[in-house]
Amino acid sequence: MTMKSLFSLLSIVLIASATLVAQDQTAAITAYNEARELAQGKDYSAAIDKYTEAIEIASQLGEEGEDIKNRSEKQIPKLYFTIAVDAFNEFRGGPSLEKLDAAIALFIQSEEIGVSSGDTDVQRKSTSVLAQLNYQKGLMLFKREMFVESEVALDEAIRINPNYAKAYYQKALVHKKNSPEDVDGIMSWYDQAIATAIRVNDSEVERLANQSAHGDLLFRGAKAIEAGNPNQAIELLQFSLDYFSESADSYYRLAEASNKLTRYNDAVRYSSQALDFETGGNTDKAKIFFELGLANQMLGNKGEACSAYESASYGSFKQPSEYKMEFELKCESTRP
Repeated sequence: MTMKSLFSLLSIVLIASATLVAQDQTAAITAYNEARELAQGKDYSAAIDKYTEAIEIASQLGEEGEDIKNRSEKQIPKLYFTIAVDAFNEFRGGPSLEKLDAAIALFIQSEEIGVSSGDTDVQRKSTSVLAQLNYQKGLMLFKREMFVESEVALDEAIRINPNYAKAYYQKALVHKKNSPEDVDGIMSWYDQAIATAIRVNDSEVERLANQSAHGDLLFRGAKAIEAGNPNQAIELLQFSLDYFSESADSYYRLAEASNKLTRYNDAVRYSSQALDFETGGNTDKAKIFFELGLANQMLGNKGEACSAYESASYGSFKQPSEYKMEFELKCESTRP
């Protein structure tokens, strides 16, 4: 073969190669444009497939295909996130556990795509939504009295977002249903809710957690008194003051438990503190004055006892207080 013939053959090969490259480049651009149109038409799954096709074609072009390849790769994570958002909106339009689980699965996929593609924005947003969806699932399961499953969902929300104050608070409520006797465990979740709420400046959750923790301990303390366990009651009621230090009800119950334990000086002190914090009227204060009267009576402080019983003579405490004054103490105010 002559040099001229060889040169001619090489020219033909180069021209053919250039033609093929041009055709492949055109195919990659076409696939990319079709993907954009599909995305604009909200056919996101088909758009992902078409972007993937554009990437495959562009990858074979080397440097000439880098632009199309990079553009396509950037769009795919965003489309996965958009698909997940659509599922979330469908759930919001008609909430059900099935729709919620579907949305969670799609956001997990979106998060994974964000990680594998290096799209930190898609990853971050997917993670944030996943925490919210698991919290929402916990609430839905709680309302259905599926308490074990609710606790699992809330644990996942907390794992995803350790600063989720509402999830800690709800976990306390669910744990109370699952393990009602685990006072330390329940209070631990309230404590975590309060600490997290303070850290993220969520005053509403902080207020609710303190209020619920105090109310729970106050209730348990009152029940312990009824069950004849005043020592346990005092422990619970003193604990309740950690969550509401100006609780008239806690101090009243402490006075009641102290009287049952014949710790009358303590009962006087607790009754006085209860009266300092009680904002209600005479009827609300009557029960406190009755415990104050009883403590002073047992201490031999007749004048203080008579005065306290007189102040206790309202509502359901009127008759027992007047009996104490007239027949047991023979107070001056009851003499003819």
